[in-house]
Amino acid sequence: MAFKLSMKSKQFIVTIHVLSVVCWLGGAVCMLTLGSHMLLADNGEQLYYTLDNMHVVDVVLIRYTALVALLTGLALSLWTNWGLFKYYWVAVKLILTVALILFGIKYMSDWLSQLIHEADGKRAAALHDAAFLSTSYSLLGGAAANILAMVFMTAISYFKPFGKIKKRSGKHETKLTAREER
Repeated sequence: MAFKLSMKSKQFIVTIHVLSVVCWLGGAVCMLTLGSHMLLADNGEQLYYTLDNMHVVDVVLIRYTALVALLTGLALSLWTNWGLFKYYWVAVKLILTVALILFGIKYMSDWLSQLIHEADGKRAAALHDAAFLSTSYSLLGGAAANILAMVFMTAISYFKPFGKIKKRSGKHETKLTAREER
């Protein structure tokens, strides 16, 4: 028999899971807000420090809380009756969470680092650079996509749609009808 969490342990892990998702979502909202503010910077110092603050939000509110959300979600899936691949909504959340984390690592961190580097060198002139603006819009789009995905995951956690994943047997089984048996 597989390990199952006690009620108190489950409640504790659910609490940590929800708090980490709230921090992750809050960080994404901050990134979108600060990113919008960055595009309206009046001078190079404001531009640079807004980007620097976005980096702090990325490190403090997004990176580690996303990892905690993934780990607690895995624990809840594996050590409760929900299972990792028993219900579509759990599998969808797992896929989206991993996709968001990988997207953040592969693209968003690089975009933010690139913007900080450009703003540090060019200051206010960076706001007139087409590549800088394109990367800024990509970062804002990524933050918006994170927000939408997390709101969607929150909704499916509450409504639990799509039903149970049907098991497929390894062998091709045929069922005989009453007529075929006679």
